[in-house]
Amino acid sequence: MSVYNVIKLKNLSPLHIGTGKENYDFSSSMLESDTLSAAIAAIRATQGKEKDTFQFLESFTISSAFPFWRKSYFLPRMQGKINVKVNGEDEHISRKSLKKITYIEKEIWCELSGGQEVVVEKSQFKGQFLVSCNDFEEVSRKCVNQRVFIPREESGKTEPFFFEWNYFHPDAGLYCLIDCKQELFQEIVSLFRQLGINGIGTDKNVGGGKFEVETDILAFEEVPDSNHSMILSLYLPDESEMIGLDLGNSRFNMLLRGGYLAGSSEENFRHLKKKSVYMFTVGSIFSSEIPLEGKVVDLKPEWNDELMHPVYRSGKPFKLPVKL
Repeated sequence: MSVYNVIKLKNLSPLHIGTGKENYDFSSSMLESDTLSAAIAAIRATQGKEKDTFQFLESFTISSAFPFWRKSYFLPRMQGKINVKVNGEDEHISRKSLKKITYIEKEIWCELSGGQEVVVEKSQFKGQFLVSCNDFEEVSRKCVNQRVFIPREESGKTEPFFFEWNYFHPDAGLYCLIDCKQELFQEIVSLFRQLGINGIGTDKNVGGGKFEVETDILAFEEVPDSNHSMILSLYLPDESEMIGLDLGNSRFNMLLRGGYLAGSSEENFRHLKKKSVYMFTVGSIFSSEIPLEGKVVDLKPEWNDELMHPVYRSGKPFKLPVKL
């Protein structure tokens, strides 16, 4: 059995996650692992520990943030077809409902990851969630508001734009899994508490992305005869790992990561774009002859200024064994 620390983001204020593009009418659907690790590393740097940021990011792995409902935790669905049957319903009829599923309650997810076929009732489909709890309600809802951009220059024109917020149910929120040494976990919890005060995402200055922190643990049974690894974070392999990945027998998607230096401590750098890199997405499943380790990269833009600082992003995978 593998046991991991959990950090829960509770009592979340409205959240907007940037997509790396200049559009605010759409919020990203997931708070990714590299955003979380970079955010707490930035807070740590403000505490006078900026010299070992790379080593800090190398010392732990963190999952992306997934929903929870009361005491129920949800995990992302595996890439590809999932081995789920709907009781009393033909497969071609239930296919549309299965395609909508993004998150699966942990107990069902563990059965699927162990290679079992899972039979569920139609009532267990709740939009993008596959649930086993009876009291499940909508975890969050999105709302688009119209706002106005007011330029600093008197001669500039005001421009209306749309902004999407994600509002969370009081009994719901987000959580992430942490794999690290226990003494380091206490520091990470402290950093997350400060992050909750500061806020995460866009428009923190008007109360966006604030939260409270609660810790927990999640246990996962061993998967006998597991033959693949599923990642619960973004993953950036180095060249040696790419040689060992059997992509022909893997299921994966990729995501371009980049965007602006909006969180830079140097205000003059916030209009600059980071270098971009493709990473494997959450839910990707790999067959590999070697362990998946990933790497931390510096996406610092080419900018001739002595104040320019490293812009580290972690591509270290949080992985769990699965059997296909």
